[in-house]
Amino acid sequence: MKTALITGCNRGLGAGIRNILLKQGYKVIGLNRTVSNEKIENYTEIQCDVSKYESIQNIKNMVNKKIDVLVINAGIRRFQKIENMQVEDWNNSVKTNLNGAFYVLNTFIKNVKNAKGDIVIVGSHSEKYTFGEGGAYCSTKLALRGLAECLREEVRYEDVRVSYLSIGSIKNRDHGIYEEWKLMPEEVGMAIVNIIKLPKKVYIPYLDIRPLQPLKDKKKGIERLQYV
Repeated sequence: MKTALITGCNRGLGAGIRNILLKQGYKVIGLNRTVSNEKIENYTEIQCDVSKYESIQNIKNMVNKKIDVLVINAGIRRFQKIENMQVEDWNNSVKTNLNGAFYVLNTFIKNVKNAKGDIVIVGSHSEKYTFGEGGAYCSTKLALRGLAECLREEVRYEDVRVSYLSIGSIKNRDHGIYEEWKLMPEEVGMAIVNIIKLPKKVYIPYLDIRPLQPLKDKKKGIERLQYV
């Protein structure tokens, strides 16, 4: 049975990716800051705060020597104007979204090499479509893409593929309004499965995933310029 290691998969997008990989016959290991104690066949949950290097080192021997799929998904969102942002919120964003990805990759790349497997780094459209009050989030996602691109060149000749996913709007929690137009977590999981099922010689280093029919701006033509 192949093994998938996923960070942040006890809810939302990570849970959707986890569920799809389980359906595909993978043994899934989840590194989660808080554990849900769900009893799911072939799913092992390990409590681990990826923003802390020592936390990852403490549990690394609990992970299989071979990881066929490593999914870097854990992340936090802190939105505020740069001038008003608390330094703690900025630091926590960097520690989780960027440092956490580096710590996990630094620790487990060898395991992926042993399996000649795949690394999928879950990013965001915000790395190219920035917005006000998104300084911490957009910056860390752009840096995450840079990390993915460097890693890609380091391991591609060792039969390891690295894919960065630039993802649009996702319905990963219930806001009490109609949002069925958004991507569903399981749909992102299906995209990942399609990437890793490709013949090994086929490589998708960057994948842009977005809803087909997002909400429309009601303004047309030149009138839209006043909102840019």
